[in-house]
Amino acid sequence: MTFTKDTEAVLTRLNLVLKRTQTVTNLTPLISWLPEIELAPAWIPLKTHAGVSKIMPVMPDLSLYPKLMELICGRIAQGSYVEWQQQPYEMTGVETDTNTLHVIQISLVATAPLPSTLGRAIHAQCFQWFANADAALAQHLHQQESVPFTLGVEYFSSKKIQLRVTLLKKELLAPLLWGLHSNLGGEITLAGVPCRLNEWIDISQTSSFAKLVQIPVQNTIKLQFVSPTSFKQSGAIQPFPLPELVFNGLQRRWNHFAPAELKFPETKWNSFVSAFQLKTQALKLEGGAEIGSQGWIIYRFLDSEPAKIATVLAHFAHFAGVGRKTAMGMGQTRVIEKMEIGKGEKLNN
Repeated sequence: MTFTKDTEAVLTRLNLVLKRTQTVTNLTPLISWLPEIELAPAWIPLKTHAGVSKIMPVMPDLSLYPKLMELICGRIAQGSYVEWQQQPYEMTGVETDTNTLHVIQISLVATAPLPSTLGRAIHAQCFQWFANADAALAQHLHQQESVPFTLGVEYFSSKKIQLRVTLLKKELLAPLLWGLHSNLGGEITLAGVPCRLNEWIDISQTSSFAKLVQIPVQNTIKLQFVSPTSFKQSGAIQPFPLPELVFNGLQRRWNHFAPAELKFPETKWNSFVSAFQLKTQALKLEGGAEIGSQGWIIYRFLDSEPAKIATVLAHFAHFAGVGRKTAMGMGQTRVIEKMEIGKGEKLNN
């Protein structure tokens, strides 16, 4: 695995944009489109948006991507028509991504009802995907005190779910997708239940530390805790998301992964909770039931500088999660832009 500085514009992925065509024959299959490359890339389809088809060529290490990009550009110069899944396509463009932060969503259908808590199962599965690409990397990640990814599950029914993986380091995207690709369209087992994955994935959001610090300041921030969220406080478990617990935790995580020039100084938040609608929920994990808060809460900041930092951290929470056990499904968080707290009520910033 090659580590690179966060400030460098390193290519983290590239997409081929395809358009269906009916008029071309004698096409080159996409899977053998780059015959001269020593290690053939895996081809992963992305979720179709607005009728546009995109395919990602994936390799196990992002240090291989510049050469891959060079080969793809050379191949396109020779001809832009390929065959993919027995259909003819015209190559209409190449998209590149140099972001650090990613949200990857993977849908799957189980053969039997899944348990309501899959924390241990998705944790183990994600490490298996990393190990498929690089066993040493998986072991290294396992030993980290602050793991650079989070995991979540969204239930559409007892048999249909969507896994959500967020990454805080750009170096992790290539090995994760390389380790995952052989399972796409096939089966994995979660909590003893066979599950079939979709053939495509959705990279639903990307960003970088540099982009997040440009977000306009909000003095009032509404956070939704999508999954149970809790904190370690004075040796005990605190389920209520007090401002200091939420934003100190996010700040520690930001300073651990952000480039040196973007780290934040110690901050006195001077803030309070102005409204909330929370309930406690339990997740059954390896050590027993974990209690956390789920719902929304509104924080108000009295000073501009803490508000500026809190705004950045609140949006960072979408990738980093909040509180404990974020790599087992807890602490999934997002910013709610609309400040309504009830029918006919609004809060002013």
